[in-house]
Amino acid sequence: MPHTALLLVILALSSLTSGLHFYLRDGEQQCFLEELPKGFLVTGHYKAEEWREAEKLYIENPGITVGMTADDNEALHRVMNQKGGHQGKFSFTAGKSGEHTICFQAHGAKAGGWLSSSVVKFTLDIGIGEADDGGRGAIEKIKDIAEKIQVLNDQLEEIKVEQNYQRERELEFDNATSSIKRRVIYWAFVQLTIVAAVCYWQLRHLRRFFEAKKLV
Repeated sequence: MPHTALLLVILALSSLTSGLHFYLRDGEQQCFLEELPKGFLVTGHYKAEEWREAEKLYIENPGITVGMTADDNEALHRVMNQKGGHQGKFSFTAGKSGEHTICFQAHGAKAGGWLSSSVVKFTLDIGIGEADDGGRGAIEKIKDIAEKIQVLNDQLEEIKVEQNYQRERELEFDNATSSIKRRVIYWAFVQLTIVAAVCYWQLRHLRRFFEAKKLV
Protein backbone atom coordinates (compact mmCIF):
# COMPACT_ATOMS: atom_id res chain seq x y z
CA MET A 1 0.00 0.00 0.00
CA PRO A 2 1.17 3.57 -0.68
CA HIS A 3 2.76 5.33 2.23
CA THR A 4 0.34 7.94 3.71
CA ALA A 5 1.63 11.01 5.56
CA LEU A 6 -0.70 13.16 7.67
CA LEU A 7 -0.17 16.89 8.26
CA LEU A 8 -2.42 19.01 10.48
CA VAL A 9 -3.41 22.38 8.99
CA ILE A 10 -5.58 24.62 11.18
CA LEU A 11 -7.53 27.28 9.29
CA ALA A 12 -9.78 30.03 10.66
CA LEU A 13 -13.47 30.14 9.76
CA SER A 14 -12.98 33.17 7.54
CA SER A 15 -11.75 32.96 3.97
CA LEU A 16 -8.07 31.92 3.95
CA THR A 17 -5.48 30.86 1.44
CA SER A 18 -2.51 28.66 2.32
CA GLY A 19 0.41 27.72 0.08
CA LEU A 20 2.82 24.81 0.59
CA HIS A 21 4.87 22.29 -1.28
CA PHE A 22 5.92 18.73 -0.59
CA TYR A 23 7.60 15.84 -2.37
CA LEU A 24 6.14 12.58 -3.67
CA ARG A 25 7.30 9.48 -5.45
CA ASP A 26 5.33 7.51 -8.02
CA GLY A 27 2.12 6.22 -6.41
CA GLU A 28 2.88 7.84 -3.08
CA GLN A 29 0.00 9.62 -1.34
CA GLN A 30 0.07 12.70 0.85
CA CYS A 31 -2.93 13.63 3.02
CA PHE A 32 -3.96 16.67 5.02
CA LEU A 33 -6.45 17.06 7.83
CA GLU A 34 -8.63 20.15 7.56
CA GLU A 35 -11.19 21.34 10.14
CA LEU A 36 -13.89 22.81 7.90
CA PRO A 37 -17.10 24.67 8.73
CA LYS A 38 -20.34 23.48 7.18
CA GLY A 39 -21.02 24.82 3.71
CA PHE A 40 -17.55 26.30 3.18
CA LEU A 41 -15.98 26.00 -0.24
CA VAL A 42 -12.45 24.60 -0.58
CA THR A 43 -10.63 25.51 -3.77
CA GLY A 44 -7.07 24.77 -4.78
CA HIS A 45 -4.46 25.00 -7.49
CA TYR A 46 -1.61 22.52 -7.80
CA LYS A 47 1.45 21.87 -9.91
CA ALA A 48 3.59 18.72 -10.05
CA GLU A 49 7.21 19.01 -11.27
CA GLU A 50 9.60 16.11 -11.80
CA TRP A 51 13.18 16.13 -10.60
CA ARG A 52 15.55 15.65 -13.52
CA GLU A 53 18.95 14.56 -12.35
CA ALA A 54 20.64 15.53 -15.61
CA GLU A 55 19.46 19.13 -15.38
CA LYS A 56 19.59 19.20 -11.56
CA LEU A 57 16.21 20.92 -11.38
CA TYR A 58 12.47 20.30 -11.27
CA ILE A 59 10.71 20.50 -14.62
CA GLU A 60 7.12 20.08 -15.75
CA ASN A 61 6.23 16.67 -17.13
CA PRO A 62 2.83 16.41 -18.90
CA GLY A 63 2.97 12.65 -18.32
CA ILE A 64 2.30 13.06 -14.62
CA THR A 65 -1.27 12.46 -13.46
CA VAL A 66 -2.61 13.48 -10.07
CA GLY A 67 -5.44 11.87 -8.12
CA MET A 68 -7.27 13.99 -5.54
CA THR A 69 -9.79 12.88 -2.92
CA ALA A 70 -11.54 14.53 0.03
CA ASP A 71 -13.44 12.65 2.74
CA ASP A 72 -15.73 13.84 5.52
CA ASN A 73 -14.26 11.90 8.44
CA GLU A 74 -17.33 12.18 10.67
CA ALA A 75 -19.95 11.40 8.03
CA LEU A 76 -17.67 8.80 6.35
CA HIS A 77 -18.57 10.35 3.04
CA ARG A 78 -16.31 11.17 0.08
CA VAL A 79 -16.99 14.71 -1.08
CA MET A 80 -14.37 14.82 -3.88
CA ASN A 81 -12.81 12.24 -6.19
CA GLN A 82 -10.96 13.98 -8.99
CA LYS A 83 -8.11 13.28 -11.39
CA GLY A 84 -6.03 15.77 -13.28
CA GLY A 85 -2.83 16.38 -15.17
CA HIS A 86 0.50 17.68 -13.92
CA GLN A 87 -1.19 20.96 -12.99
CA GLY A 88 -4.75 22.07 -12.46
CA LYS A 89 -7.31 22.97 -9.87
CA PHE A 90 -9.94 21.33 -7.68
CA SER A 91 -12.85 22.30 -5.46
CA PHE A 92 -15.41 20.80 -3.09
CA THR A 93 -17.89 21.98 -0.47
CA ALA A 94 -17.95 20.73 3.12
CA GLY A 95 -21.34 19.14 3.71
CA LYS A 96 -20.97 19.17 7.50
CA SER A 97 -18.72 20.88 10.01
CA GLY A 98 -15.81 18.76 11.12
CA GLU A 99 -12.56 17.15 10.14
CA HIS A 100 -11.92 16.41 6.47
CA THR A 101 -9.06 14.42 4.93
CA ILE A 102 -7.69 15.75 1.64
CA CYS A 103 -5.28 13.46 -0.23
CA PHE A 104 -3.08 13.80 -3.32
CA GLN A 105 -1.37 11.03 -5.23
CA ALA A 106 1.02 11.34 -8.17
CA HIS A 107 1.38 8.75 -10.92
CA GLY A 108 3.96 8.64 -13.70
CA ALA A 109 3.29 7.85 -17.32
CA LYS A 110 4.55 4.54 -18.62
CA ALA A 111 6.14 6.36 -21.49
CA GLY A 112 8.00 9.63 -21.55
CA GLY A 113 10.99 8.61 -19.48
CA TRP A 114 9.46 9.30 -16.06
CA LEU A 115 10.79 6.65 -13.65
CA SER A 116 8.95 5.46 -10.56
CA SER A 117 12.00 6.41 -8.50
CA SER A 118 11.79 10.04 -9.62
CA VAL A 119 10.83 12.65 -7.05
CA VAL A 120 7.94 15.00 -7.74
CA LYS A 121 7.73 18.44 -6.21
CA PHE A 122 4.07 19.15 -5.52
CA THR A 123 3.12 22.83 -5.08
CA LEU A 124 -0.30 23.43 -3.59
CA ASP A 125 -2.37 26.54 -2.88
CA ILE A 126 -5.58 26.01 -0.94
CA GLY A 127 -8.29 28.61 -0.37
CA ILE A 128 -11.21 28.25 2.02
CA GLY A 129 -14.20 30.54 2.09
CA GLU A 130 -17.98 30.68 2.04
CA ALA A 131 -19.43 28.45 -0.62
CA ASP A 132 -20.69 29.95 -3.84
CA ASP A 133 -24.24 28.64 -4.00
CA GLY A 134 -24.90 29.96 -7.49
CA GLY A 135 -26.77 32.96 -6.20
CA ARG A 136 -29.23 30.92 -4.14
CA GLY A 137 -28.18 32.77 -1.00
CA ALA A 138 -28.84 36.12 -2.65
CA ILE A 139 -32.16 34.84 -3.95
CA GLU A 140 -33.12 33.69 -0.46
CA LYS A 141 -32.17 37.09 0.95
CA ILE A 142 -34.22 38.81 -1.74
CA LYS A 143 -37.15 36.51 -0.97
CA ASP A 144 -36.79 37.30 2.73
CA ILE A 145 -36.73 41.02 2.01
CA ALA A 146 -39.72 40.66 -0.32
CA GLU A 147 -41.64 38.80 2.39
CA LYS A 148 -40.84 41.54 4.90
CA ILE A 149 -41.93 44.19 2.40
CA GLN A 150 -45.16 42.26 1.82
CA VAL A 151 -45.76 42.13 5.57
CA LEU A 152 -45.18 45.88 5.79
CA ASN A 153 -47.55 46.46 2.87
CA ASP A 154 -50.21 44.33 4.58
CA GLN A 155 -49.72 46.30 7.78
CA LEU A 156 -50.01 49.56 5.84
CA GLU A 157 -53.23 48.33 4.25
CA GLU A 158 -54.57 47.44 7.70
CA ILE A 159 -53.61 50.91 8.94
CA LYS A 160 -55.35 52.50 5.95
CA VAL A 161 -58.49 50.46 6.59
CA GLU A 162 -58.39 51.45 10.27
CA GLN A 163 -57.90 55.10 9.36
CA ASN A 164 -60.84 54.98 6.93
CA TYR A 165 -62.96 53.37 9.63
CA GLN A 166 -61.93 56.05 12.13
CA ARG A 167 -62.74 58.79 9.60
CA GLU A 168 -66.16 57.24 9.03
CA ARG A 169 -66.72 57.10 12.78
CA GLU A 170 -65.63 60.72 13.12
CA LEU A 171 -67.98 61.71 10.29
CA GLU A 172 -70.84 59.86 11.95
CA PHE A 173 -69.98 61.51 15.27
CA ASP A 174 -69.87 64.96 13.62
CA ASN A 175 -73.23 64.32 11.97
CA ALA A 176 -74.72 63.13 15.27
CA THR A 177 -73.26 66.15 17.09
CA SER A 178 -74.64 68.53 14.45
CA SER A 179 -78.06 66.88 14.70
CA ILE A 180 -78.03 67.17 18.50
CA LYS A 181 -77.01 70.82 18.29
CA ARG A 182 -79.85 71.54 15.87
CA ARG A 183 -82.33 69.79 18.16
CA VAL A 184 -81.05 71.67 21.21
CA ILE A 185 -81.43 74.99 19.40
CA TYR A 186 -84.88 74.01 18.16
CA TRP A 187 -86.10 72.98 21.62
CA ALA A 188 -84.56 76.07 23.18
CA PHE A 189 -86.44 78.20 20.69
CA VAL A 190 -89.67 76.30 21.39
CA GLN A 191 -89.16 76.70 25.14
CA LEU A 192 -88.46 80.42 24.77
CA THR A 193 -91.57 80.77 22.62
CA ILE A 194 -93.68 78.96 25.22
CA VAL A 195 -92.23 81.04 28.06
CA ALA A 196 -92.85 84.27 26.13
CA ALA A 197 -96.42 83.19 25.38
CA VAL A 198 -97.06 82.30 29.02
CA CYS A 199 -95.62 85.63 30.18
CA TYR A 200 -97.72 87.51 27.66
CA TRP A 201 -100.85 85.63 28.73
CA GLN A 202 -100.16 86.22 32.41
CA LEU A 203 -99.50 89.93 31.91
CA ARG A 204 -102.69 90.28 29.89
CA HIS A 205 -104.67 88.36 32.49
CA LEU A 206 -103.31 90.52 35.30
CA ARG A 207 -104.11 93.67 33.37
CA ARG A 208 -107.73 92.57 32.86
CA PHE A 209 -107.93 91.62 36.55
CA PHE A 210 -106.68 95.01 37.64
CA GLU A 211 -109.00 96.75 35.20
CA ALA A 212 -111.98 94.75 36.48
CA LYS A 213 -111.15 95.74 40.05
CA LYS A 214 -110.62 99.28 38.82
CA LEU A 215 -107.19 99.27 40.32
CA VAL A 216 -105.70 100.80 37.20
